[in-house]
Amino acid sequence: MAAQRKHYRTWTVFLAGLCSLLVMMILLGALTLRNSDALHTELRRAQDEYEVRQRQLHELARNAFLVSVTIREFLLDTSPENNRQYLRRFTQLQADIANLIRDLRTNAQPPYLIVFDQLESELAAYRASVSPVFNWTVRQRVERGTYFLRQEQRPRRQSILETADQIDRLNTSFYRQQTERINASQQAFRRDINTGLQIAVLIGVAIAGASIGRILWLERREREQRHLAERSGEQLRTLSAQLRNAQEEERRSIARELHDEVGQKLTAVSLGLGTFERLRAGGEKEFREHLKEVKDLAEQSLRAIRDISAGLRPSVLDDLGLGPALQHQARQFTRHTGTPVSVEVTGDVSNLADRHRISLYRIVQESLTNCARYARANNVWVKVEADEARLRLRIEDDGVGFERGAELNGGVGIVGMRERVRELGGSFNIDSRPQHGTRIEVLVGRSASSQ
Repeated sequence: MAAQRKHYRTWTVFLAGLCSLLVMMILLGALTLRNSDALHTELRRAQDEYEVRQRQLHELARNAFLVSVTIREFLLDTSPENNRQYLRRFTQLQADIANLIRDLRTNAQPPYLIVFDQLESELAAYRASVSPVFNWTVRQRVERGTYFLRQEQRPRRQSILETADQIDRLNTSFYRQQTERINASQQAFRRDINTGLQIAVLIGVAIAGASIGRILWLERREREQRHLAERSGEQLRTLSAQLRNAQEEERRSIARELHDEVGQKLTAVSLGLGTFERLRAGGEKEFREHLKEVKDLAEQSLRAIRDISAGLRPSVLDDLGLGPALQHQARQFTRHTGTPVSVEVTGDVSNLADRHRISLYRIVQESLTNCARYARANNVWVKVEADEARLRLRIEDDGVGFERGAELNGGVGIVGMRERVRELGGSFNIDSRPQHGTRIEVLVGRSASSQ
């Protein structure tokens, strides 16, 4: 069973980063608009409150001054017919002042309330001192008017105006505090915006850097893949040529063996059979010796045909299965090369599919052939491990080994083994170091089939 190779997709990470950046920019924009509107509204409200209080204070000072003017005109007017008119004007001005103070008290801060209490107290005292004046006779106004204006009315009017100025200063101070608080909120909001922008810039730089790095990596990977594809194409062309040469060599070898081994022996058998008529008249001993020679030639021909047939398709693999076939192959290799081969099979390999049996057999055969040609090994180990799901084949020797990566430039043998494993949907791994031998590992999924 082929090992599943994980493909890590980074577009999801980049998409998440871009979405986060976009969301952050939208939030920053919405937060900026909302806070800007809030700051503008608060500043406008503070300005409106300040302007309203200023108008009310100016109206209060104006009414206090008009009260003073009304009192002075009343005391200087010697005509008794206008008394009610002066009293009505005085009463109206007092009522306007009371309404202004009530309006100023609305939503007033604690420092205002103390000053308003003081102002109301002074206005009450002023009203109490002035009210009896409207009952004075003309003579009393002439006699006491100047003194009252200088000693009573002017000081109290000045005190009222000073209190109104104190309220004006408080109003200005409160407006300045509101302005400073709004400025502080604006500065904090500006810092938050700068922090958000810095974070957004950092995220953008990170995404841009990661994107550039990913693009460079993909370009490098594409160049490597293109180079690998070109090299694979060259290897395939080389392999195709080698396969054609191998086929021709195999055909020549089979033809030579058939001609040299089988053909010559069968010709000898035919000639031997032709002499039987002549030998019939001879002695019994000569006839039997010649018959024995013909039988030996026939047996040698049969053995040669069996050897050629076993090379093309080992009958022991079909008759006895994978384990005994590998044992037979190991004995044959040891008999021809003198190198001992240890074969160990664990698990049940009796119900393997035909293509699995022949592929594993050929892989071991090719590995032993390469070991005999190049490895100069003293020992070879072949181990097969089978379970219900998969089958593992390991071939190891203690030969001279080779440099890492040299197998990529190998010939038909290693490429053929890789292709056999690939066709089975498995994994093929070869590991070797100079003077440390070679190890080949094959892992394929188990495929059961009826024999």
